[in-house]
Amino acid sequence: MKRGLFFTLSMLLSVAVAVAETVPFNGLLCDIDGLGIKAQLSIKGSDKRTVSGKDGKFGFTNLKAGDVIEIRYKRSRLEVAVEARRSAKIVLTEDYKLHSVTDEQSLVDAGEEYVTRRELPTKGGVLTAEMIEREGFSNLADALRAKAASLVIDGAGNVTIRGVNSIGNHAPALIVCDGMEVGSINAINIYDVASVEIQRDGTLYGFRGVGGVIVIKTKSGAKR
Repeated sequence: MKRGLFFTLSMLLSVAVAVAETVPFNGLLCDIDGLGIKAQLSIKGSDKRTVSGKDGKFGFTNLKAGDVIEIRYKRSRLEVAVEARRSAKIVLTEDYKLHSVTDEQSLVDAGEEYVTRRELPTKGGVLTAEMIEREGFSNLADALRAKAASLVIDGAGNVTIRGVNSIGNHAPALIVCDGMEVGSINAINIYDVASVEIQRDGTLYGFRGVGGVIVIKTKSGAKR
């Protein structure tokens, strides 16, 4: 009994430490006048990628000094070395060339504000509104079962992602719709869905994400 309790506490502590070690890297992509630029960003040689919002904000986690941020904007392809920076304000010229890169304390102070729901970890699959309409699915559970063999969905709408390392390998996936936690996949109207993303790495969501995360965007939420 004591040995089992000790093992469980050790596992929980390990997860907590792993989450605590998450280090945000906040960025701001803008023009010389300070107006935000919406672009695609990724870390060279890895599967980390994100997009900056209309305000230019973007975020990554656990970047290393040797990492390079790749920026794709219109026809331009730019690279910015992370080096010793803990954040990056990246300013582009009118002809989409690199003007300056600075480490801003205000960005560092924002913590994980820019990271949450911006960095896109490794995906296990994506379902889109076009796929739903094309194949005539009438409920989201059936659509996910058909398109993602790694998912196990019970009658109550609880989702488990096969192959995700979690305590006992039975932790249910966290379901997030437009940034809000949802208790069951059955609570989502399939006709409202714009996209569904299966994230095996739920680190950004803390202990709640140890079983992976199902990220749902509705058509109204995608327009925000």
